[in-house]
Amino acid sequence: MIAPELQSATGALTAAQDEPVPLEQWEVMLRGGERVLIRPIRKQDLDLERRFLEALSPRSRRFRFLDTIKSPSPALLKQLVEMDPARDVALIALIAGETGEQAIGVARLCAAPDRRRCEFAVTVSDAWQRKRLGTYLMRRLIESAVARGLEAMYSIDAAENDLMRGFAAHLGMRRETDPNDPTQVIHSVDLKTLDRAAF
Repeated sequence: MIAPELQSATGALTAAQDEPVPLEQWEVMLRGGERVLIRPIRKQDLDLERRFLEALSPRSRRFRFLDTIKSPSPALLKQLVEMDPARDVALIALIAGETGEQAIGVARLCAAPDRRRCEFAVTVSDAWQRKRLGTYLMRRLIESAVARGLEAMYSIDAAENDLMRGFAAHLGMRRETDPNDPTQVIHSVDLKTLDRAAF
């Protein structure tokens, strides 16, 4: 069940396993009372995405990409804002800033070729963490994954990423060491047994 604060103002999601799931936009209220708009990422959001990633702390950027980068390359930015709607979902969380919209969170999933599993990533600006934005973004990803007929979600994370560890535990995800890299862990959740009404 979609939580009331995440219901779309323009209608419900339509579910079809072999068709892209239409996404709309939602306004949510964070812990602290701030209102945030969540909507799909568009090609025109390239500069928003760049400024969002560059504003992350080096630690948060490393946790996001499992690598140390100072600024995303044009090729990476293009990949992040130009998706295949048949397999990808990408959301951006926005607030009104002094010079226009400011991105404070991004979430995305990419379905595997078998259309049964998907890899996901949720990233929130350092100053906006621990305000439930990550949970709101993850709920939207889960709803989209279920609507597409996906059965499981997983992410590959740095083992030292304690924030992700707590987030995954909050959502009831399994955690196991990456068999290909002991410095990484895999968080996963079975969507068929997940109690979505519980969080």
